[in-house]
Amino acid sequence: MRFSWDYGHGTQEFEVPDDLLLGVVEGTAVEPLADLRHALEDALENPLGSPPLSEVVRGGDRVAVACPDFHRLWVRARVWMPLLVGYLNRCGVRDRDITVIIANGTHAPPGYGGLAMILGDDLLRRVRVVNHDARDEAALRFLGHTTYGTPLWVNRHALEADHLILTGAVVPHTFAGFGGGRKAVLPGMAGLRTILANHRRALSDSPGGGIHPRAVPGVLDGNPVHEDMLAAARMVGPRFIVNFVLSEEGDFLGVFAGDMEEAHRSACAFVEKAFRVEIPSKADIVVASRGGYPMDLTFYQAFQSNANARAALREDGRGVLIMVGECSEGLGPYEFQRWFRMGGLEEMEQELRRAFTVPGFVVYRAALLARQAEKVILVSGLDPEVVKKIGIVPHASVQEALEEALATVPGGRILLMPHASQTIPSPAC
Repeated sequence: MRFSWDYGHGTQEFEVPDDLLLGVVEGTAVEPLADLRHALEDALENPLGSPPLSEVVRGGDRVAVACPDFHRLWVRARVWMPLLVGYLNRCGVRDRDITVIIANGTHAPPGYGGLAMILGDDLLRRVRVVNHDARDEAALRFLGHTTYGTPLWVNRHALEADHLILTGAVVPHTFAGFGGGRKAVLPGMAGLRTILANHRRALSDSPGGGIHPRAVPGVLDGNPVHEDMLAAARMVGPRFIVNFVLSEEGDFLGVFAGDMEEAHRSACAFVEKAFRVEIPSKADIVVASRGGYPMDLTFYQAFQSNANARAALREDGRGVLIMVGECSEGLGPYEFQRWFRMGGLEEMEQELRRAFTVPGFVVYRAALLARQAEKVILVSGLDPEVVKKIGIVPHASVQEALEEALATVPGGRILLMPHASQTIPSPAC
């Protein structure tokens, strides 16, 4: 059977023998919303665990709205953010009293062109837009420590407003369980020291233990990263959240608004039902992609789906995992190169526990993955010699990668995950 997958702005075409195809992991068919505007206004007027937004805000109030960043263009904020701002206007909140904060987390703040892609030119001219920079300490305020000991630095504009509204999309997240909700605060609008202290909790409690067993996609309870994020968000105290669920194709499936915790949990339950997919069994070979641009811009982005993909692979260490992502912007921030040059897993983990960094953790997870399978292959445009340094086999095409995988595991059963960051495999046996 032939397949064509999005790969950067282009495609990758490949063929899988019919008798070896175990299945294609896709979310449950959920009917897209017929009218996004109506669904959004209904959610704002009939929220979960909160009075209607029209009763929360008043004319003259200053309202800050946290918005997903450039790396989350798939959330399509330029479609719904003008609708949300229009609703605030009808509640009496003037454009000049609205501040949209681009919740970049550790990502570099985008330029004007990137902001226009996120919000659209019209909205960019109407309201104040703040480009959060986690490294700009002058723009941060210290709120103390979370109950887990994380020092909490947050964008001052979020704290100076009369009301803070969090927005975003809920999907399975590699180590925070799910995206959305509290993540708009941490890492979205937090300082770098705060983000690093929080993300360090994804490591196991004991040295040498790899990743914490609860810091995985689809898990909130007992997940130390999520629980610390939630504690931080509670300290900031947003008045309202608006979260969306989208299909792999970018259609809006649901809107969840209201109390930060109740609305987010409801959205997570929806995602769990729609995107936890039963598979016949674990596979000998898993081919996983995030779905092309903009989710495969860098190595960091392309590898975000690794936990879901690994969950679909046989557990005896004899399987082959093929990750697909163009990585047109390279490895990511410059610091990634240092971690690719580092010795081995033990050295990486020691350095992470000494001085945690996001690039280091991403490379560590990828190198750890290479020990959990017979072979990990990356189909990308990266320099092959760089990829080899962390034990991963480079290829330029999915077809070539599949041929090597089948040579490694002759007759291996193949599972395809074209939107692997969004779908959680659940083996039937």
